[in-house]
Amino acid sequence: MRIMHISDTHGQFPRLYGRYDVVVHTGDLFPNSHHVMTGNKNQEMAFQLRWLRDNMHEIKVWLQGHPFIYVPGNHDFLHSSLMEFEMRAEGLEAYDITDKTFKFRDVTFFGFPYVPSINGMWNYERGIPEMKVEVDRMVAELNKTKVDVLCCHAPMHGMLDLTMGNEVVGCSTIANAMDYRVDADKMPAYYLCGHIHEANGMSVRNGMMVSNAATTRHIIEV
Repeated sequence: MRIMHISDTHGQFPRLYGRYDVVVHTGDLFPNSHHVMTGNKNQEMAFQLRWLRDNMHEIKVWLQGHPFIYVPGNHDFLHSSLMEFEMRAEGLEAYDITDKTFKFRDVTFFGFPYVPSINGMWNYERGIPEMKVEVDRMVAELNKTKVDVLCCHAPMHGMLDLTMGNEVVGCSTIANAMDYRVDADKMPAYYLCGHIHEANGMSVRNGMMVSNAATTRHIIEV
């Protein structure tokens, strides 16, 4: 199976080309309004729901009939399950994988939207204690079910997470879990992420292929 991995499109529809079987989006699909700056998350959700409905035809053209698997990011305030409902109602083959495993054509995915705390304005932000709780849940799921493709919005600490200011901002809690808490025989083969735009690229970490597709596209053979 060939995955078209994209991330951090922020309301844009970059051209998707090449041969691929499924589109996987790892967060920040939506644009934002001024409501973000006021902290009004309910109005931001309403804005993003309107945007989704207004742009459904363009999304259909963009996906070209391909299945769409996604996990939200910190800029996404519309509830991920409502997004799935809206897209399916319009005939799109959409799958929300937030906090759950999902098997697609014999490949198992898991979605993790949480990011290290930024400034409290954004969705899915977690301080260190709260992030540990979320990662504990993820680790329990990974050790229970063999996940092939782990889809996180945030990169791991030290892996495709360097900002333009040379600051390493990836999630150390996820990195530590991958190093010490996930059973060796249950380690995902692929880690797909985004979030840090300027750090996009592909690499390998302890045998796991890592793709940060923020603002770009990567075709990955699974």
